[in-house]
Order: sequence, then C-alpha cells, then structure tokens
Amino acid sequence: MKYEIKVFSELNIELKAHWQNFEVISHNYCFQSYDWFENWARNFRDNDKNNSICIVKVALESKILCILPFEIENKKNLKILKWAGNKHADYMSPLISKDFNLNKIEFINLWKKIIKLIPKVDLIYFNKQPEYIGKVKNPFVDFLKNYKDSSTYYIALPRSWKEYTTQTLKKNFHIQNLRKKKLLKKLGKVSFKIIKDVNEKNKYIDELIKQKNTRLSSQKIQKLFDKKDLNFYKEFEKNIFNGIKTQVSALLLNSELIAIHWGVIYKNRFYYLLLSMKEKNLGKFSPGRLLIALLVRWSLSKKIEIFDFTLGDESYKKSWSNRSSFLFNHIQLISWRGFILYFLLKIKLILKPIYKKILK
Repeated sequence: MKYEIKVFSELNIELKAHWQNFEVISHNYCFQSYDWFENWARNFRDNDKNNSICIVKVALESKILCILPFEIENKKNLKILKWAGNKHADYMSPLISKDFNLNKIEFINLWKKIIKLIPKVDLIYFNKQPEYIGKVKNPFVDFLKNYKDSSTYYIALPRSWKEYTTQTLKKNFHIQNLRKKKLLKKLGKVSFKIIKDVNEKNKYIDELIKQKNTRLSSQKIQKLFDKKDLNFYKEFEKNIFNGIKTQVSALLLNSELIAIHWGVIYKNRFYYLLLSMKEKNLGKFSPGRLLIALLVRWSLSKKIEIFDFTLGDESYKKSWSNRSSFLFNHIQLISWRGFILYFLLKIKLILKPIYKKILK
C-alpha cells in the first residue's frame, strides 16, 4: 500500500484544515479534537525548549486514514515519543477513520514507516490507551505489545431516569442517594445550577480549583493545579470551538457552593472531568454524589448517549456505571540510549497490576 505520510512539527493552517475536517467524520475522543489540542499546546508547549509536538497525518488514496497527535519529550537527554497532552488528556489515542480496516501486518509495516519519518527518538511510551476508539478497535492496542493498566467506567444511557435507576443502580445505592438529598434539604434550599455567563463560569472554575487543591493538600499530594492549569480550563470559556462544549455546573445549599463540576460534551458523550466539593460539615451528605445524580439526569434529558467517568477506576464510579473498559500502555525501545529507562518502565508496567491486586 502506498501511504501518504506527512509529519508536522507545529500547528499551521494546512494541518488545522485537515484535522478539523477529518475530526467531523472520524472516531476520536474530545482530548484529540483540534480545539483541545490547540488549547493544550498554546498553554503548555509554546516556548517549551524541552518538548516538541509531532503530528503525523496518514492518508491512503488521498483519504485520511488517521491523525496521530504525538509529542517528543526530552528527559535527561533521552528523547521519548508519547501521545500529546498526557496530564490533561484522560484517553490517549489517534483520530481514526471509521473505515479503518488494516490488518496486523499492514499496520505494523505502516508503523515502521512512521517511525523512520518522525524525528529520531530513543524510546516510545504510550499510556492511557483505550481499547476502542468509537466502534473501531485501537490498532495501537490491538496490534502492538501492550500492558493492561486500569479500568474506566461509563454509562450507556437508557431512555429515562426511571429506567436508569431501576436497571443500572443498585436499589440500596439509589435509596442512599435519596436519603442524603432529603437530609440535606432540611438544612435549606438545595438547587442545581448550570452556569452560562463566561465571567461567572470563570469564578466557579477558580473556586473548583481552589477546593481541589485544598483536598489534594490535605491528602499530602504535591501535584497541585497551578496557574497554567487554571488558564487552560478558563480558555475553553473564552473561545468559540467547533465541536467541544464545556459545562460548569454546581450544587448549592441556599446560596453556598457545596459542589462544582467542569466537564465537556463532545460527539454526544458527556465527559465527567473535574469535581470538587465542600466536605467540612457536609461530608455525610455526599454533595459530590448528589451532583453526579443531577448531571446524569441532565444528560438523559439532552438525549446524550454516553456518560463517561473518564480516567480513574475509583469504586464510586463503578456504582453509577453499566459499562467498563480497560486502558493499556505500550513501550518500545528504539535506541540503546533508552535501555535503562525502558527496563525500569517495563518492570513498572508488569508489577502494577500485581500490586493493585494485592491492595484489593
């Protein structure tokens, strides 16, 4: 097969046109949309001397087959090829044609050609790779050597709230939710709000990040949200995007913010992404849990197909969900310079599922 492979080291008008046109007809997650990528690159890769973006467009008979949004990380003089947007993307994968039908041999031959055309790297490390992209099997999981990482949970939404609560939720879990809401109402007026005004959205995002950092600090977690992270989420509210719609929602007790969520609606899928809550004196009412119920109910009212809890296999997500899938990691040694890191990462990937089983 004669593939047309083009490598881009920066975002330009040509790539933008190809990406946005292909995005409309391809299978992909919101994290690989042009809008998400462009916002991420502007906030985290502009003027970055250690890391560079590397976008690969593959066409066959003038029809785009896939777009691969990579970055090359320079870590202690080692060059590592990764999916771009790692910290700010819950799923890492290509944009792929709905007609993608390469077999294993064809894909591996294509992959070898791509590796030869991109800038030289020492190691390839792909993490958080979903098994499926839409209805197409992810070839980077299906055809390359991978290690199972963690589960993700989602709801294939039925037609109604009643159908969801009777067929998906366990009876005791649903009763607990109703009881907590009833008890909370005894303290005052409980209301659900979706924020429309941009300035108000930004105030809520400020509060959300503040609450999340407070909670992370209390758990002795050092990787807090910083100013760049804050700007990244706020810039989604500043600009008009093609396919991505953000949603800022809140649960209020009287006029007090007790839970906030920032999420995305993209290709009829709701992405549950950032949730924060006030736990002081209110933890027993589970305000975050009550907000999730309202978000699921809202998604049903808008005929959204999937409510996706995204990265993280926390048990509470399983309680809400009727579907699950796995994420996978791939590691590939390219030069001898990357051998030590390759060896250490491989040991980590092998031991991680064993360690998780021991902790259960």
